[in-house]
Amino acid sequence: MKIEFLYFDGCPNHEPALTNLKEVLAEADIKDKIEIINIEQPDDVSKYRFLGSPSIRINDKDLEIIENETTEYSMRCRRYKNGDQMEGFPSKELIRKILSTHISN
Repeated sequence: MKIEFLYFDGCPNHEPALTNLKEVLAEADIKDKIEIINIEQPDDVSKYRFLGSPSIRINDKDLEIIENETTEYSMRCRRYKNGDQMEGFPSKELIRKILSTHISN
């Protein structure tokens, strides 16, 4: 399984997002390596299809973005739906949800 974690320095939410990702992987006994990608240069935004910090992709699919959905790549902070609230990092539930679709395929 390909697991990517993308962020930029100065993002206040990348550490809790990475912690959630690692904990969910450990709970599921998934030992695949996480490729951690620090977006440093403006050219990296397009190169890595960066949707904001933090971003997690499993097998090239973003946690929230549906395939064919219009996306804008940029160096910005990202927000995730958690029930009725928006948070700056994905919940464990969101990570589990996308992960489970890749395990069952």
